[in-house]
Amino acid sequence: MAVAINKGIFIVAAKRTPFGRFGGAFKDVYPSDLLAAAAKDALKAGSVAPEVIDTVNIGQVYGLSGSSDGGLSPRHAALKSGIPEDKPALGISRLCGSGFQAVVNSAQDILTGVAQTSLAGGTENMSTVPFIVRNTRFGVNLGVKMPFEDLLTASSLDTSCNNTMPQTAENLAEKYGLHRMEVDEYALQSQQRWKAAQDQGAFKAEMTPVTVKVKRQDKVIEVDEHPRPETTTEMLSKLPVLFRKGASLLLATLLVSTTVLER
Repeated sequence: MAVAINKGIFIVAAKRTPFGRFGGAFKDVYPSDLLAAAAKDALKAGSVAPEVIDTVNIGQVYGLSGSSDGGLSPRHAALKSGIPEDKPALGISRLCGSGFQAVVNSAQDILTGVAQTSLAGGTENMSTVPFIVRNTRFGVNLGVKMPFEDLLTASSLDTSCNNTMPQTAENLAEKYGLHRMEVDEYALQSQQRWKAAQDQGAFKAEMTPVTVKVKRQDKVIEVDEHPRPETTTEMLSKLPVLFRKGASLLLATLLVSTTVLER
């Protein structure tokens, strides 16, 4: 359905936290706190008072994050950002597109007159996704072994086709004839481009530093952990493939080609 846009929609500020490595500096920082830090910084950068925010739309896939926030991370982050209690906050899951969908939802709020000013964003911390034990709510028999399930891995599987996202990427590489060398070169180029941008200070304007505790001392994280600019073609060529014989994707390729693990 076509919609006539008869009003301007403007992004007045945008901030993000550094990208974290899995099990890295943000492993004990909850998604709501990461989001609140970036949201407060964005409001300040745009000279927008929290009180004028009409709606909040936040993308998040993993509602179970090891914190007491549960599925209320978007709501709690909004409150921590100073946004009043009477302003609604919506959590959105569209998997890898959740953050983009949040922006779409905020634009729709403005177009339909629900909001004049809306906060949109996304938050995720895969390091805090817990292990679980199923079928124990109503008790178990003596001596029955109850296996721990990695919720992060289990929830990454699309049971309708029995593929994870990396396996789907491998299917596409096969479909479109992408070879290992091509994929490695792209991964290396991604690392090099990040380093060039970092050296030029390209990320400073968008970055929200986050303070974490390391051995009881405060440490400010203000640079992405995720990139590995020391990567070389030789290093990539020595890494094993992950999913099938003759495959194109490596762990390193996936790490540099995907979006963030913690943000």
